[in-house]
Amino acid sequence: MASIKEERTKNKHLSFKIRVCLGRDESGKQISKAMRWHPPERMTPAKARKEVLRVAAVWEAEQLASADLQEVKEEESTISYTFGRFVDEVWIPLCVRDGSHRPSTVAMYTNILKVMRPHFEEQPLAEITGIQISKYLTWLRNDYRTNFGKPLADKSIKHHYNILSFIFGYAEKQDLIDKNPMRKVDSPKVRRRAVDALSEDDARRFFRELGEVDFDFRCILQLLITTGLRRGECIGLQWQDIDFENQVIHVERAVTYTPESGIIVAPPKTATSIRTIPLVDSTTAMLKALYHQRQKQYPNCFLVTAFLFCKEGEPFEPRDPSAVTRRMKRFVQRAGLPDVSPHDLRHTCASLLLSSGADIKSVQEILGHADASTTLNFYVKTDLRQMRVATEKYAKAFHL
Repeated sequence: MASIKEERTKNKHLSFKIRVCLGRDESGKQISKAMRWHPPERMTPAKARKEVLRVAAVWEAEQLASADLQEVKEEESTISYTFGRFVDEVWIPLCVRDGSHRPSTVAMYTNILKVMRPHFEEQPLAEITGIQISKYLTWLRNDYRTNFGKPLADKSIKHHYNILSFIFGYAEKQDLIDKNPMRKVDSPKVRRRAVDALSEDDARRFFRELGEVDFDFRCILQLLITTGLRRGECIGLQWQDIDFENQVIHVERAVTYTPESGIIVAPPKTATSIRTIPLVDSTTAMLKALYHQRQKQYPNCFLVTAFLFCKEGEPFEPRDPSAVTRRMKRFVQRAGLPDVSPHDLRHTCASLLLSSGADIKSVQEILGHADASTTLNFYVKTDLRQMRVATEKYAKAFHL
């Protein structure tokens, strides 16, 4: 308990000297800290003597807590972390599994660390150099192959670089390393590649082939190619999101799957992904027919919060979005179409809208892009026919 000594100043004003013991040093000498407290001028001595007890107790608790915190910091600063130990004990609990990341993001970090850890696992964190990290990134680019035997994409290599930056940046912030080796490593360049999308001729064939699949799956494919929805957004649609009268859908949620967390229903990817998208007449008609089908399947259910594409026999549980990808792969192979994914139908929708004369801003809103530059950079592309039309317009305007 803090000691309190009552004193008088030269002007005979009452004051109190408070001293607290914070422990002993290595030689056994007591470590203490003191402060002087002056009561308010109009406070009586009796009240001052009572109040100083409270002031002393609060100040003592603050000093002891501060001393404990400093002791913890000193103890942590003496820990010699290996890369693996720091990742397991510090970075993952505090920076990855902190509740602020989507399950899909956590899964991505976890999978990348499986590749990264063998290269740095037992190395002292403070001894890893920029050269070692550069060699690792070079190995990823030239020698590493995925489970499917394919080289790693530029964007994936950039993810490895970013995660290493996060890890060493946090270690530096916590004063666990003197120098951040990532300052010596250049960020990998990501070469922009053209997005995969169906051509206009392939798109026409795609629509013809839709009649060969069952109605439920036909609705999914029709939605993907005519609205530009992401796969998870499509699977996340509930009947309350469909406005038949105004022929629009409201995107409010998305479904993801990871082996660790299973199927997760959450808000969409970004704030701009929450949006309203118009429906073409044929898609509206298909969804109306699907709704009547669901009413017959589940006659005793109030379908407002039921999912359009639910698990078999469970209208309020969404299906696994990965199943859509697997089924679509079989569909395009059977139809003799290019090997496109559900996400490529999003690209196709954007490309067809733009080639049909839609303005950039409208396509940006439909896709839910935060920045029109994303739409421009990845979806605006031309072919020889479009270029010929453009030059013919130019020639006609100037009588050339």
